[in-house]
Amino acid sequence: MNEEGSLILRTLTHRDNDAFSALVRMHQNKIRAYLVRLCRNYDLADDLAQETFITAFRKLETFKGAGNFSGWLFKIAHNSFLQHLRKTKRRIEITEQFTDQQEILTEKYEAISTEQIDIEKALTQLNPDETATITLSHSFGFSHQEVSDILNMPLGSVKSNISRGKTKLKEILTKTGGLEKAS
Repeated sequence: MNEEGSLILRTLTHRDNDAFSALVRMHQNKIRAYLVRLCRNYDLADDLAQETFITAFRKLETFKGAGNFSGWLFKIAHNSFLQHLRKTKRRIEITEQFTDQQEILTEKYEAISTEQIDIEKALTQLNPDETATITLSHSFGFSHQEVSDILNMPLGSVKSNISRGKTKLKEILTKTGGLEKAS
């Protein structure tokens, strides 16, 4: 059994908070990064990440171990994000706030490359499904089937969102000069 599996087992059998804290440390950066990209707001991403891990702790017994634990966490994170959207109905406002907050890209990512800044800016112009599918697939390395499972989205829709999103990104980056060579 790997370290992650033993931590899950310790958390389930002994309600070991230290074991669960170790699981959180293993996964918090990528969950938070995913949520930042979706909601385009650091404070909100932190809140949703915290909510994700609280939900994961409460529902850990529903993790069957058949799939990838991080995939299960991404699914919870995505559902937390969707619940937030339903509650606040502020999808457009959140997108506008992110566009206006250029310090997110400059202050929070001091070591980020110019190309990555261009990509992050371009991602704000995609719809949430395109952003989510591209991020899970390309940034976090999940297969299309795993993305489908995480987002509860048909596999064909995942592939369409990735393809459409990549085409849009290429167009956006070509127009803004963020892509050296559009090939």
